[in-house]
Amino acid sequence: MLTPPRTESDEILDEQNAPRADVERSLRDLRRINKFAGGLGMYQSMVRRFAPRSIVDLGAGTCDQLESLGGVPLRVGMDFNLAHLAYLRDGSRVHRVVGDAHRLPFRDGAVDLVTSSHFFHHFSPDENRDILRESLRVVRKGVAVTDTRRHYVPLLFMVVLGFLRVVGRVTALDGPASVRQGYTLSEAREIAARTGAKWELLRRWPFRWAILLWK
Repeated sequence: MLTPPRTESDEILDEQNAPRADVERSLRDLRRINKFAGGLGMYQSMVRRFAPRSIVDLGAGTCDQLESLGGVPLRVGMDFNLAHLAYLRDGSRVHRVVGDAHRLPFRDGAVDLVTSSHFFHHFSPDENRDILRESLRVVRKGVAVTDTRRHYVPLLFMVVLGFLRVVGRVTALDGPASVRQGYTLSEAREIAARTGAKWELLRRWPFRWAILLWK
C-alpha cells in the first residue's frame, strides 16, 4: 500500500547537455542531501565493514562520499559524466575516472572494494545483477551499494523540497523520479541473490538499504 509502482524514466542530471547552472545547483543539492539525510552515514557504515585500503565508487558524481572517508589511501571516483567529476575537485585527493559501470576499466582484483550510492535505481534488475558481477571481478574483498527504498514517504519528502524551493529545478524533478525508480527491500534481495555471491542486506533509517557482497 505504501509502495508506489516502479516507474523508469530519464533524469535531467544524466543529460550531457543539461544547463550548467542547473546541473551545478543539483550537484550541490545532492551533497547536502547526502550530508543531512543519512547518505554519508550509511556509506561510511557499509565501507567500514570491509576495512578497505582502496575503493572505486561508481556513479561518484562530485565524489563527496569518498571525500568523507578517512584512512583509505586510494580512493577512485568513477562516473560517465566528466562535468560531474570535475565540479568542486580543487584540493581533492580523490582520483577521478570516466568510465562505464557495465565494463569497468580495471583489471581483475585491482582494488579492495567497489561501492555506489544512489546509483542502483538507474538500472533494471538484470543490469544491476550484471554490474554487481562486474564489480566483483575487480575487487579483492567485496562490493557495497546503497540506495533509497521506494516508498511514498521519501517520495513525498522530495516533492515537498521541490514545492518549497529548498532544492533547485533539476533536483525538484529528478528527486521524485529517483524514488519512483528505486527498489524495495525484497526486490533488492532478489537482485543480490542472483549474483551468485555471499550477500547481506542492511536496512537503515530513514528508508535506506545497502547490499554487501563478499568475494
